[in-house]
Amino acid sequence: MTIETILPTPDLFAAKRILCIQPHYDDNDIGAAGILTRLAHNGAEVIYLTVTDDLMGVVDETLSGEQAAEALRRDQFAAAQRVGVREQIWLGYPDAGEYGYFDVRRDLLKHIRRIQPDFVFAPDPWLTYEGHRDHIQTGLAATEAVMFAGLTRIASSDSVVDAAYQGHDIRGIAYYFTREPNVIADISATWEVKVGVLRCYQAQFDPAGLDELVAAMDAKAQQVAQGQAFSRGEPLKVLHPSALHIGI
Repeated sequence: MTIETILPTPDLFAAKRILCIQPHYDDNDIGAAGILTRLAHNGAEVIYLTVTDDLMGVVDETLSGEQAAEALRRDQFAAAQRVGVREQIWLGYPDAGEYGYFDVRRDLLKHIRRIQPDFVFAPDPWLTYEGHRDHIQTGLAATEAVMFAGLTRIASSDSVVDAAYQGHDIRGIAYYFTREPNVIADISATWEVKVGVLRCYQAQFDPAGLDELVAAMDAKAQQVAQGQAFSRGEPLKVLHPSALHIGI
């Protein structure tokens, strides 16, 4: 038996400023570009934060590190324009490499306190069989940063930001890449936008790979929309921050 939180599911469409935390440059869009585009069109300010440098996945092995980074940024800016992303932040931790979990958490605390989002998106760190540590660490660090944002005794990576922070309300956290959704977001009207967004990610996918990605996302979007009043959806686990500890 699954015991759900007693707290109501936060309303995504009440969000005014959304910080979307991703391990790699395309995760927010693979997981949630459809609903994020809807929210941006609804007037929300959408900000993307990428934890790793994402260099390991660049398909053209003839590119230097600098050229590969330029290709990644080119893709991100093209995709962001379609979604309606206002700002991009890069932490630059080594893709699939060694870095400290608490360093990431401190950086995320800094940006949450600085930006003061009322909603945070992140990958579900408890996804069944998730094998990529970047995803697990990013999702868990985002969760703890949401939980601890108001506890300024827990330092971020910027003491000036901590000293200036007066607190704010985080309405909720939305996990994408989840097998335990409590919200199926209707993306029928933004599906073609999402396809265009996914096709921006050329640094890490060759043309055949992009075709496979789009086909897989289409099949998944239709699968999760079965039984709904719309044709395509994105699965999300949307929780109030108070639900993130001791199972309230």
